[in-house]
Amino acid sequence: MAVTITIREASGPSIKAAADAITLYLVRHGYGSHNAFAASVPQPPCNCRTGGSCASINPAHVDARLRSLSPAPAIAYVSPLRRTLETASIALAGSGGTGAALDLPMVACEEIREVYGVHHCDRRGPIVDARAEWPAVDYSAVGTDEDSWFKDDVRETVEEAVERATKFLLTLRARPERVVVAVTHSAFLREMLTHAVVVEEGHSAVRRRFDTGEVRPVVVSYRDA
Repeated sequence: MAVTITIREASGPSIKAAADAITLYLVRHGYGSHNAFAASVPQPPCNCRTGGSCASINPAHVDARLRSLSPAPAIAYVSPLRRTLETASIALAGSGGTGAALDLPMVACEEIREVYGVHHCDRRGPIVDARAEWPAVDYSAVGTDEDSWFKDDVRETVEEAVERATKFLLTLRARPERVVVAVTHSAFLREMLTHAVVVEEGHSAVRRRFDTGEVRPVVVSYRDA
């Protein structure tokens, strides 16, 4: 059965959503050194094909603070790349942040990782290393220790990114939590908001580019065909 997924941007001190809708806090990761690299030279972001530590986070630039959100989230899904794991540890778990930790589970989710392939800042590290550095995150849903998705010479297509974005949003529908955080990436968010959902009338601005460390609350609704 086909499902239409609609989305609108939410605002105000307390977000209102229907009982069968999802309040979703979309978070773009904090400032990584690949962002600094892109800002300092006239090349596209993530054009770093030599590998290395281009995905590390500079905690001083992370402004994704989620401790005052209303309604409070019940679970957080985190892309298993270094920059998103570190952002979640600062903004949600209180590691290096300015406030206390939020009491909610954090789950590594490969479906919301960045569009991958070719650019080495979009290759994830081994899960065994991530588990040692960020033990508060549940990695059980990640299928392999090494990154089996990334290819040095093939970039994920728009259609492939949209397919996994849709899969993620449908997974949320089947879950019991109605208020959710997703800590993810700009290109993935662009493809999800442009192609995987129908934007409600008057909310086209929800598709604007995410700033680094931005939190954007949205309400996701589902309609069966």
